[in-house]
Amino acid sequence: MSSFWADTWENLVRARRTAVRSYPPLETPEQTQREEDTEIADENTIHRSPRTEGEALPEGVIELYRWGAKRIPSSGDSLIATEVLDTAVIAAMRERGIIGCGVTVCRAGKALFRRGYGYAQLPDVPFLPSTASRCGSLAKPITSLCALLLMDRGILDLDSRVAPLLAAVKLKIAPVDVGVHAITVRHLMDHTSGLPGGATYTAWRPNRDLVRALGLARVPTGRDVAADALNTSHLEAAPGERFEYANANFVILARVIECVSMLTFNEFLTTVAMPQFGVHTDEVFVSRNQRSRRDPARGKTEAVYYQTSAERYGSFVPADSASGAVFGEAYRGYATEASDGAGGIAVSVNGISRILANLGSGRPSISQRAMQEVLTPPLHYLRELGFDRSRSEFYSKGFFVRYSGGVPWLSHSGMTNHCGGIIGYNAGYQFAAVSNWNNAGAPYVDQILNSALTEAVARLS
Repeated sequence: MSSFWADTWENLVRARRTAVRSYPPLETPEQTQREEDTEIADENTIHRSPRTEGEALPEGVIELYRWGAKRIPSSGDSLIATEVLDTAVIAAMRERGIIGCGVTVCRAGKALFRRGYGYAQLPDVPFLPSTASRCGSLAKPITSLCALLLMDRGILDLDSRVAPLLAAVKLKIAPVDVGVHAITVRHLMDHTSGLPGGATYTAWRPNRDLVRALGLARVPTGRDVAADALNTSHLEAAPGERFEYANANFVILARVIECVSMLTFNEFLTTVAMPQFGVHTDEVFVSRNQRSRRDPARGKTEAVYYQTSAERYGSFVPADSASGAVFGEAYRGYATEASDGAGGIAVSVNGISRILANLGSGRPSISQRAMQEVLTPPLHYLRELGFDRSRSEFYSKGFFVRYSGGVPWLSHSGMTNHCGGIIGYNAGYQFAAVSNWNNAGAPYVDQILNSALTEAVARLS
């Protein structure tokens, strides 16, 4: 650890210790039976409420955007010719109605291309490379890097059991499934905890409104979410047995990071972990819960969000929850602070390009041991018929990994109904994109940008 990192961390912890650190009381969640018919739409569970004629759209929800013949603005820097990439991205935006996005391309530890396209806010605020956007599950690799840095520091053992760690910060773990006590930090990071995909990961979904379920008079937090997921879920498999993608894993991981770092997750993320990758505090952060696009909680570099789908959401605000009112996802519908490590982070392409370039360099900010944790398939894959480490994709420590020609490549996708992002690769390049918009149906924005960039970088070689 650099002396700057150590000094920054120690100063933050010292300041926190001078105050009385208290946590909101957590009521023991009711022990419910597993619901077999949980409906999941990637990053958020949804309630479809068809729009009636003349009905006003909730804030953050728009009709399909049409660029028509209007010029799509772009700006940024590049060490390679921009025409191929500009053409591909702009064509996808024009065809699908994408309002704004940022794109980066890296190779051999260098960021070669960082550009923003379209608008961060309609009608005319440009989406810049410095514009931060929520990006769904791209939060997971970022959260994993935080945990790996703590492992390198020697204060987090990936094989530590999670329940005792959380009990140390007064998070009451009383699960209906005793198998929860066997879950380790490694299991969370590899999606092998056994928690089901429908386990609680945010404040509201149709079959789990935490305000009502826990009798809260405040907005639910990540602590509420983590406790509810662990206490009410029946495991799909024994921990470590198999891969089962569950957003809850990374909300819980963020609580583990808080426990061992003695900082809030956002404090550790922005002031300790990400500066190791050269990423500034306005380039990656936990997006605050927002009630409108004018909410002062919106980050100073953060985009406004645009949903085009018909899904409607209950609110994370207790007064709204009691009224039964429904909203769009971005504003009142999605408590990003409660799902922080899983899908509540905002990042700019400037920030994500620094992370990818750092990991692709000969001297990444995590240790070689930590890199091997990422690049080594979890043991359950070795038991799978037909798995070949040299060419089969696997999930490890927050990344999908695939080897090609002996070289490891990283990927992950993410989306909610109002944003999305992609980390991908092709033809010797790593690329990433984030957007403040999402399509009403498949293909979603992560798929759209992945397809455009996969084809475009192949033409660079």
